[in-house]
This record gives sequence, structure tokens and C-alpha cells, in this order.
Amino acid sequence: MRLVLDARTAAFAALIDYAGLFPPASLSVVPAVAEYTRIRSEGHHWVAGRFLCRASQLTVLAAAATATFASGELPWDVGVIFDGTPGESGAESIDFQAEMDPVMTISAAEAKLNEPTSTSVTSLLDAMLSIGPDTVAFIEVDRRTSITEQVSLVARQLSGRRRVGGAKLRCGGTTPDMFPTPAQLAEFVIACTNERLPFKATAGLHEPIRHFDVRLGAERHGFINILMAAALAEAGLDPATIEEVVADTHVDNFSVSAAFASWRGNEIPGSTLRRVRHTGFVSYGSCDFDEPIDALAALGYLGEGT
Repeated sequence: MRLVLDARTAAFAALIDYAGLFPPASLSVVPAVAEYTRIRSEGHHWVAGRFLCRASQLTVLAAAATATFASGELPWDVGVIFDGTPGESGAESIDFQAEMDPVMTISAAEAKLNEPTSTSVTSLLDAMLSIGPDTVAFIEVDRRTSITEQVSLVARQLSGRRRVGGAKLRCGGTTPDMFPTPAQLAEFVIACTNERLPFKATAGLHEPIRHFDVRLGAERHGFINILMAAALAEAGLDPATIEEVVADTHVDNFSVSAAFASWRGNEIPGSTLRRVRHTGFVSYGSCDFDEPIDALAALGYLGEGT
């Protein structure tokens, strides 16, 4: 019997939410369902998190998934992305939940904060939290205004409602201007840590470690950079160091083994990583599951999910 939690399992279990419906993959619902079904049947299924779906596509998802469910298949956790008004997306989500639960359950809802105001946050949370008592709401902040203030606003509203929820940051896109700077990403991680607010990331996180994408002409953030930044921010390292972690492109400065994950000799054991994954960096969305898995395997970071 294993007495110490494998740090690789703690770091990567349910880390990657499958976002095949979204760019650049932009699959239609039926092939995305088939791909997610494949992922869940293969050896690294334990790294897969939720199936991400726009609220406007939930009806199609229900039909496609129902047609392919096999006997004894485990229930699906679905993350719904609000793509209409809060009222419209909320109603679509409630209808899906009523029809599909417990075979498919909306365990998380995500929506973009278009205006950094209490009124906007209230409107989003009212709709997202109405889906069900166990649905976790994540509000995507806008890096063009104060990230810290937006995270604080979300944290206050959630605290007042006594509901679990968090923040979300877009880490890239199809053009270089869509990528936050290391300083902005570090600010987000630190703000969420200070508010004890779980967070998600999305877009642009194709590789474990930050690197330059020649085709795009931009530095892409790494999801291990973010995980280690979250763990070290919780440990109390100063903001300048957290920004260094986010910006680091040197693979040799990082390691993930059964014993611990580390950055420049700062070691984080499996028990701490598991806590950080629950209370800090919860998951990130990726339209491709195999690419990050292959990259982790090439680095020798993947275990067996035990």
C-alpha cells in the first residue's frame, strides 16, 4: 500500500478539461464526444477532467452522448461555457441538468466578466449557481483592467453566498496579443492565492513549460509553470519570484517525480500538490488532449495515476 501520495498523480489528476469543441480544434459535437470517449478509455484517462461545452450546444451534446453511451460507462462531468446572456445560458444548463443527471452532470459553469462591476458578477453568479447546488462557478477576468480587483470582487460575492467558486484567466489565443504577460499571469495567481480562490486557465497552454512558438511568433505559457507558481505562492514566496516561475523557459529548472515537483530546488510534495489542485490551480481547458500528454511523457513526468 502506498503511504505517500505520488506527486505526479497529485499534479496531473483531472488536470486537462477537454475543449475539443473550441478553437483551434473546433470539432462538431459528435466527433468531440467520440474523442472524449476514446480519451476516457485509454491509459492516461486519469489526467482528463471535464468535457467542456457551450450552453447553446448542450441539447446536441445530450443527444450525441446518449446515442453512444455504453453499458456501465461512468458518468460524465460537464463544464458548461456560457455563450449567451446569463439568463439564456442558465436556462439551457438547467434543462440539460434536469434531463441528463446523473448520467451527465454539470459540475462547473464558466462565464466571462464583461464589466468589472458587482452587478455583472451578481448576474453571472445568479445564473451559474442556479444550475445546481454542486455546480462550481468560475468567472473569467479581463486582463485589460485590474486583475487583482476583479478577483477580489468575485471572491467577496462567492463568500457572501457561501458557495464554492473561482476565477479563470485566458492564457492565449490565435494571435500574440491574446497572451497575458508573465506579470499579469503572476498577478492573477497571487490574487487568487491571497483570496483563497480556486482558479482555472484556458487557451494557449499547449506544453508543460513556457516556450516560444515559432509559427505564432509568441511565448506560450506552460501549465507546469502555473502549477508551480500556485504552489510556491501558497508557500509564501514573494511576487517577483512567482513572476520568475511563470516566465521560466528552462526545462531543467523544473522536475516532477513520484516524490515531489520542484522548481530551482523548491520542492513541493504530493500532499501539498493535491491541496493546491483543489484550492488553487484546479484545471485548464485544452482542445487537444494528446499533445500535453505526449509532452509530459517525453519529459518523464507521467506516472500511472495511482
